Amino acid sequence: MVPDEALAFTWQSAITLIRAGVPGAFVECGTWLGGCSFGLALMQRQVFGKIVPPVLMLDSFEGLPPAGAQDGPAAHEYQRLVDHPGYYDNCRVALGDVRRNRDSLGLDDAACRLIPEWFESTVPETAPTIAAEGIALLRVDCDWYDPVRLVLDHLEPLVHPAGIVIVDDYYARDGAARAVHDCLSRNNLAYWLRQIGQEPTPLGAWFVKRQGRVWRASLSTLARSWQRLPLGVAKGRR
Repeated sequence: MVPDEALAFTWQSAITLIRAGVPGAFVECGTWLGGCSFGLALMQRQVFGKIVPPVLMLDSFEGLPPAGAQDGPAAHEYQRLVDHPGYYDNCRVALGDVRRNRDSLGLDDAACRLIPEWFESTVPETAPTIAAEGIALLRVDCDWYDPVRLVLDHLEPLVHPAGIVIVDDYYARDGAARAVHDCLSRNNLAYWLRQIGQEPTPLGAWFVKRQGRVWRASLSTLARSWQRLPLGVAKGRR
């Protein structure tokens, strides 16, 4: 489940990017039920009267892969406790259900394109196609080290210099945090990570690849402006 504040931050970030003229698609890797991605499309329709950039939804729809050595004991404990209320069937969801949810909201493949299968195959295969349009907003919600690192290695270079990258599990999963730092370090990138939400329960991390004058003004309002958004837009499908 994506908390309301994290959802609204993502949607407000997308609106800010469009208004600033930052080109590129909105890409979410790890969509589960699809609510965050659907909201990215519906917010565009509500604010601009049309869907400007498409939303690309990458997910295995078969649940999370096995946690690895880099993910720490808490990740392995999560996958072991299959009867825990927070297990959510290992985040497994039927692709047909997600497609029906999308269609019920009046969205189609042009607005929200579903890209199923494991990231090891879909991310490298779709990266050249995505590169032609570029990425304005990349939301990474992959939990474990290997998929987060894979997505960042292949797709972060495709994000526009003024684009936004959100890492949902940065504060929740050891592997996600390690993957972010390893990727940035390996590529000698000094992006400043910022926090979504407040202590003691941060809701994710985000960064902008380059901050020009327009962004110093726009980004200073993001953390406050989420409160103005109608969160019911994709309620129950996140």
